[in-house]
Amino acid sequence: MSAGRPSTTARVRRSDSRRPVLSARAGAALGVVVVLITILAIPFREWITQGARISELESQVAWHNQRVADLQTARDRWKDPAYVEAQARARLHFVRPGEVGYVVLTDETAEAPETTQTRPMAPAPKGGPWWSAVWSTVAQAADPAETLPPSAPEPAEPADTYGQ
Repeated sequence: MSAGRPSTTARVRRSDSRRPVLSARAGAALGVVVVLITILAIPFREWITQGARISELESQVAWHNQRVADLQTARDRWKDPAYVEAQARARLHFVRPGEVGYVVLTDETAEAPETTQTRPMAPAPKGGPWWSAVWSTVAQAADPAETLPPSAPEPAEPADTYGQ
């Protein structure tokens, strides 16, 4: 071996003699911090969710208080005989003695909802007994040659998260 160069075993010893990156005190302090964070995480999360729940419940209470105030106002209006009379006139078409009431009928075909098409009824036999008229409608309903209107779709299954 040369005198100017240290051997590889000496290099290994020198690198082993270095101080560790993390001392025992720093490791213990880090462990305590990790334990404290773990212990405090759950109560802190609950505190935040409870705050959100409290604000939600406060908004519900405010809505219900407004609803109670509206209902009390409506109750007070119904105590007024003039309001009761106006409602009876508008809703029930009441009129005072001597007045003439008019009811305007509108064209209901324009506002009628769409319905499924049905087959026309078979004409009832004339001059026969009533049970023959009933039997003719049963025979018409049982006729498989006629195409029936489409049936309603099957009800959907509830979602997996329903009720949870």
